[in-house]
Parts: sequence; C-alpha cells; structure tokens
Amino acid sequence: MLLKLFKKKFILPIISMLIISFVSFPAVADSQQQKIKKKIEKASSSLHSAQSESRKLSKQVIALEKKLSNLSKAQYRTEKKMKKLGKNLEKANHEKLQLLESVTQQKEALAQQIQALYTAGEQSHLRLLLKQNDPSDIGRTIKYFEYLNRSRLKKIKKIRASLKKIKIMEQKIEKDRIKLKALTIELSSQKKNLKNTLKLREKSLKKAKKQVVTKAEKLKKLKKQEARLQNMISNLIAKEKKESRAKKNKLTQKKNASRSQKEQQATTTKPKSSKGKIVKQSKFISSRPFSFLRGRLSWPVQGRLIHRYGSRRNAKQRWKGVVIEAPGGRKVRAVARGKIEFAGRLNGYGYLIIIRHDKNYRSLYAYNRAIYKKTGQTVNAGEVIAAVGNSGGQEKNALYFEIRRGTRLQNPSRWCH
Repeated sequence: MLLKLFKKKFILPIISMLIISFVSFPAVADSQQQKIKKKIEKASSSLHSAQSESRKLSKQVIALEKKLSNLSKAQYRTEKKMKKLGKNLEKANHEKLQLLESVTQQKEALAQQIQALYTAGEQSHLRLLLKQNDPSDIGRTIKYFEYLNRSRLKKIKKIRASLKKIKIMEQKIEKDRIKLKALTIELSSQKKNLKNTLKLREKSLKKAKKQVVTKAEKLKKLKKQEARLQNMISNLIAKEKKESRAKKNKLTQKKNASRSQKEQQATTTKPKSSKGKIVKQSKFISSRPFSFLRGRLSWPVQGRLIHRYGSRRNAKQRWKGVVIEAPGGRKVRAVARGKIEFAGRLNGYGYLIIIRHDKNYRSLYAYNRAIYKKTGQTVNAGEVIAAVGNSGGQEKNALYFEIRRGTRLQNPSRWCH
C-alpha cells in the first residue's frame, strides 16, 4: 500500500516529466537546426552573389581591355598612315621645287632666244636669205631656222608639261593635306576614346578588387595562371619537336628516294646535271645565334625595373621574369630576331606575345595594351610588336618580360644591358 502511494506521489510525476522533456527536446533541436540551415543558406547565397558579381566585373574588365586593345591598334595604324603621308608630302614638295626651278631655267633660255631674235630685227629671216648668193648657203640658213623653231617649240611644250605636272602635284599635295588633317582629327578622337575607356577600366578594376578574396585564393589564382603559362610553353616545345621530327623524316625519305632514283638512272641513262635543282629555304632563319647575344640585347622597353627576376612576389612565390614600369601606349620592341609562336590573350598575363629564337630560346612580353603582330610572323630585333599596358587585371602600366631556354627560366638582366 505504501509502495503504491510512493509510486503515485514520486515516481509517476518524474516519469511524466522525463516523457515531456524527451518529447520537447527534438522540437528544440529541430528549431536550432532550422536556424543554422537558414544561416548557411544566407551565407551561401551571399557567397554565390559575390562570386557572380566578381565574375561579372572580371568580364567587364576583359571587355574594356579588348576595347582598349582595338583602340590602341587603330591609333597605331593612324600614326603609321600619318607618317607615310608626311613623307609623301615632303617628297612631293621637294619634287615641286625642283620642277619650278627647271621651269624657271627653261623660261630664261626661251627668253634669251626670243630676245636674240628681236635684236636681229623683225625681218631677220628674210635679210639673211637675201644676203646669201650661194644656193647651198640659202639651204643651210633655212635648215638653221627650222632647227631653231623646233627647239623653241620643244622648250615651250616642255614648260607646258612641267606646269601641268606642277598643277597635278599641287592637287595631290592638297589632297594629302586634307587627308592628313582628317587623320589628325581621327587620332585626337581615338586618343579621347582611349582615355575614357582607361577611366572606365580603372573603375571596374577597383570594384573587382573590392570583392573579398582571401590570400589563399589569390595565391591559388596566381599559381593557376603560372601553370597555364608553363603548360603553354610545354605545348609549344612539344609542337616544335614534332615539327622538327616530321622535317627530319621528310628529308630522310627524300634522300632515300633520290638515292634509289640515282641508282636506277645509273643503270639505264647517263647522269644528269644538277643545274636547275630547286632548293627550299626554311621560313625562320636567325641572323645570329641567340646564345651569342647574352649581355648584348637591348631592353624591350624603356622604363623603371619595379620587380627583378627572383625577387619575392608573395609569401610563397618569386618573380619568374622582370616587370618594367612604363607609360601606357609606349612601344614594345622585339629583343632579337625570331618567329612569333603565340600572340593573344592569356588569363592573368593579358595580351601576350611569345617569340621563339634559335636553339629553343623564347622571349615573353605580357600585360600589353595591344599587340601589333600575328602568330607565325617573323620579326627583326628592334621591331615594334606591342604597346605597354595593364591588361590581365594589372593596376600599373608595365611590361612583364621573360626569357626561357626550353622550360628553364633565364635572368633577363643577364641578357639585356
């Protein structure tokens, strides 16, 4: 009886409390889980929108860099046209002055002839004829006057032709002057557009930089960019080796074919002369081995060296080339003769040119505003290939410059003086 009362008074309430607590705990846990889930969703949405905005801004920067490149190319073409027109005008003006001098001399000679004729008198022809007794003398005198008149007419025609030529030349000069004036206006407009686009690009780049990116992400991005470049160089080397092997095989086949042909001809006919044999020349010829140019090369652009080869780039990376700070639009020149293997855009390096020199040497020019050459073209030392810029998301106008032998990096400061 007492046990029953104890159960009713103490044990049953404890059990009921435990049951209530067990029933209510999942409900509390579930609500906390819901809150955490909402926070994760919010954070995920925020990260997704930030990433989306970052991609959008990155695309905007790339599009503006492309516009800058096109404007810079157009400006370069306009400047070239203006230079050519200027030379033509100078040449035409020089020719015009020479013609005018020639016309003056011709006019003076003609004036002397007319004056001599006038001094002799109006009836000079008739007087000279009447004075002659010998018929042969009369004939000679007539012939003399005929030659004199012919010479005079020839001089008059020559003067007229020269004057006509001067008139045509003056028209051409005027036409070229008008064209030059139009090009000057066009160039001014291009420069204005370039300036505005640069401002827009700067604004977009600042916005993109404001996006929260951790150091780890930055490093990861830079490593990816370096890997891309390394992969490109490896592919170019592999392609070069493949082409070289194919050429060697072709030459071997040709030699074998020619040997067997000669053997056949030796048994049937007399040996033919080698005269008229067609010899093919390689598309890419180096004027002097690149390895001999160590310490003799000129820098690709005049500017300030802001990052040296091997200097620290960040906590885990070092510069694999040099960075030369220079005004935007300044001409970038090839350091040596070579063949352009790549001319285009590469993520992180912007507008990039890779030139292959002999003995597997390569020079790289990156961060350009615009590139003026195409893949496959052969360029000479000192030839303009690009314009300094800040493509690839760079903040400063500069040129990134590398020299490699195969995949092995070289210190550009040891090559350029």
